[in-house]
Amino acid sequence: MVVAAERGREFAFVVGGTWIRWGYTFEPVEGGTEVTESWEFLPDGLAGFDERFGEDAPAQVADRTRAAEAGIPATLAAIKAAAEAG
Repeated sequence: MVVAAERGREFAFVVGGTWIRWGYTFEPVEGGTEVTESWEFLPDGLAGFDERFGEDAPAQVADRTRAAEAGIPATLAAIKAAAEAG
C-alpha cells in the first residue's frame, strides 16, 4: 500500500499489511538528484514476528533487517542506471 507519494520528494509503501515500510526521498543536488532509500519494521511487524517466531523473533528481525539493508546499494545503483539511461 502506498503511504507517501509526493512527486519529486518522496515515495513510500508498506508491505505485509502494516509490517514494513520502504521509502525513497529525493533531494535536488548540483548536477542531479540524491535518492535515499529507507527500510524499517513497523510496530505491527515486530509484533507479528514475536507471534510467529517467539523467542527467535529478534534474530529473525535482525536477519531480515541486514538483508534489506544489504540490498539498498544495489537498488540505488539500479535506479541510477535507469535514470541515466533515460
